[in-house]
Amino acid sequence: MSTPLADEYVTVAEAAALLKVSQSTIWRWINNNEIPSYRAGQRGIRLKRAELSRLIRPVLRNRKKAEHTIHQQPLELGPLTSDERKKMLAAVEAAKRLHADQLKRRSGIPFPSSADMLDELREERMRELP
Repeated sequence: MSTPLADEYVTVAEAAALLKVSQSTIWRWINNNEIPSYRAGQRGIRLKRAELSRLIRPVLRNRKKAEHTIHQQPLELGPLTSDERKKMLAAVEAAKRLHADQLKRRSGIPFPSSADMLDELREERMRELP
């Protein structure tokens, strides 16, 4: 008999069969945090069917830039629960406090832009190439 819980979660082997990929691909995605996994008992690993569907997305052909690029559709999420909303607001407040503390330690001088630093590193790397 199938239960709602059993319908919501699948094993690694079932996920691989659903997506028509190898089990090692599923394990790689789990290890690279590309898809969340859930422990079922001591050794069992389960994946949510809904999260597996997020791995499927259209590929757009763009001949000017590259052979193909991946188009990511916006993630469709339901409304936040009250607990999720509280956690999110607490995290935002903690980030604001951390930012204020860092600025205070740096006498109000902000960190340089990450984009500027990446551009400098990219230019340096280009000079090193033959």
